[in-house]
Amino acid sequence: MAKRKVKQNQDAALGDAILAKPDFEQALAFAESMKQTEGASQLESRLPEAAEWPVVVMQSAVALMPQDAVSRRILAERARAMSKPLNQQQHETRDQYLRFRLGAVERYGIPYTCLEELLYVGNLARVPCTPAFVSGVVNYRGELLTILDLKQFFRMPAIAMSDEARIIVVRHEGMRTGLLVDGVDGNIAYQDTEVSPPLSSEGVSNMEYVLGVHDGSVALLNMKALLNDPALQVHR
Repeated sequence: MAKRKVKQNQDAALGDAILAKPDFEQALAFAESMKQTEGASQLESRLPEAAEWPVVVMQSAVALMPQDAVSRRILAERARAMSKPLNQQQHETRDQYLRFRLGAVERYGIPYTCLEELLYVGNLARVPCTPAFVSGVVNYRGELLTILDLKQFFRMPAIAMSDEARIIVVRHEGMRTGLLVDGVDGNIAYQDTEVSPPLSSEGVSNMEYVLGVHDGSVALLNMKALLNDPALQVHR
């Protein structure tokens, strides 16, 4: 019974030390002060008594603390990120886009705010005297919807249409159209900080069409700039 009681006291003392959870600055200051008063080799040679365990738990972390400025800065940034409220972290990951394919390797994304529906490719009715990038029109909920072939619009090499081809119905400021793509990969969540500045793509010569690049390979399209392109305007 006496040994069990001592063991329980040791566990409780250690638990108190862990549950205290001092913040990063306090832990760093404590570790620095312990480093000045006692070397790591002395800590390793000591056989602590049970009552000293809470202190030794902190002392044994001295050798693991980063010493160079770069590592300390990274650790501080991680501590600040982990201290954010959960609802703030969730808010930062709310933006999503639909990733799709053009050709064999090109990957693009359309922000969810511009998406309306995803359709299978049905019968496209060709419209005479229209540019090559206008694939035709389809009956969409009782209205004629113009379908744009993005490969043609971006002047990319044409490939045979497969069963994976889809029509992405998009809208912006009252304008609605369908985009013919070679396949849809799925929904991707992202943060604004993960989007890098746009780079030139195989067929996208106008960088105003691209909001940025996510994950180093997916070009997020700027639907406002794309749908307002003069080439898509009909002049009567």
